[in-house]
Amino acid sequence: MDKIKSTFKRVPIILWFIVVLIVLFSIRSDQYLTMRNLLVLLQQGSVLLVVASASTFVIISGGLDLSLGGILTLSGVTAALAINAGLPIPTVLITGALTGFVCGTLNGFLISVCGLQPFITTLGTQGVFYGLALVLTNKQGIPVSNEAFISLGGLINRTIPMAAICCAIFYLFAIVVQDHTRLGRYTFAIGGNEEGARLSGIDTRLWKWIVYAFAGFLTGLAAVILVARLEVADPLVGTKWEFEAIACTILGGTSMNIGKGDVKGTILGVTLLTIIRSGLNVIRVPSLWQSAVIGTVIILAIVFQVSTTARGEKK
Repeated sequence: MDKIKSTFKRVPIILWFIVVLIVLFSIRSDQYLTMRNLLVLLQQGSVLLVVASASTFVIISGGLDLSLGGILTLSGVTAALAINAGLPIPTVLITGALTGFVCGTLNGFLISVCGLQPFITTLGTQGVFYGLALVLTNKQGIPVSNEAFISLGGLINRTIPMAAICCAIFYLFAIVVQDHTRLGRYTFAIGGNEEGARLSGIDTRLWKWIVYAFAGFLTGLAAVILVARLEVADPLVGTKWEFEAIACTILGGTSMNIGKGDVKGTILGVTLLTIIRSGLNVIRVPSLWQSAVIGTVIILAIVFQVSTTARGEKK
């Protein structure tokens, strides 16, 4: 019995939320656990997973990026312009990633070099990025028709979502960077104790700058896949994505205070959010109520997650 209790305690509280919601939605609708709906879940959550991973890096470092939705939008627009100009797909992917990298580099410069507050800075650059996207699109969506490019967001043999495969590769890349590179080590060091990291010889300003640039780079990659899946670059598609990414990061166990977290845990937050949104659609909850329901569940999950972690640390 003690072993069973110990096993239950080791399971993240967020995982229990996921299991309970899957059971509830399955009881309410026999369409929920179908292969078709599971593929929809993969399609919906894959891009968010990459953006949330980008947010995780920033938050672990002790920062905050409210411009990720704007970066996602602007990178998608430049990728759409590139593919419509006839550029090859690898170049289009580089275009989107480079756009995100430049945006992240701007954020990092203003925050780490100029010493501006992350909240105010990224809130301001968010408006800049959305504004540029609106100018480049003339407030109209840019449709893409290149079949090879669209296949990046389509289905292989009408079953396997290519978008999920691409985003899984980007996600694994983020994990490798976190666990096996200097950037990952320094991200935790700066977030845990920036002054201590500086005294130990780490150029904290440079590496904070790089963290924001890397987050922008990841978001730019995600933007290309999103455009391929939607077949259009919408100048406002990234609205609220930054807040969902931050929520998924916190739900995945990342702390906003002490440089503690893990990109690998972020997938749990993304899974929870995706399951809630999909489940509400399947059981036909009116869209007017969905935001309130999603927000309530996220708050409850975060409260349980934080309280459980706090009790564990006290012990």
